[in-house]
Amino acid sequence: MALINLRKIQLGFGGPALLDNLDLAIERGERICLLGRNGAGKSTLMKLIAGELQADDGEFSIQQGAVITRLTQEVPEGIEGSVFDVVA
Repeated sequence: MALINLRKIQLGFGGPALLDNLDLAIERGERICLLGRNGAGKSTLMKLIAGELQADDGEFSIQQGAVITRLTQEVPEGIEGSVFDVVA
């Protein structure tokens, strides 16, 4: 069973679907990289996986006990310390 599994995910914000019939399975220990142009849906996909957004349609499952965290693109205000300290 995949650690994270997305099937036939649909997500849009009033215009054309940003994620249209997306299928993705991430296995334990697998490393992935997201590449794409600005506005292609990379951050939206990460927010969906982190549970910050809900898909309009489709199935999303996470293996029991899995923990999903996400480092945002913007540095939060009031953060001090090295990059390592902030990420850790």
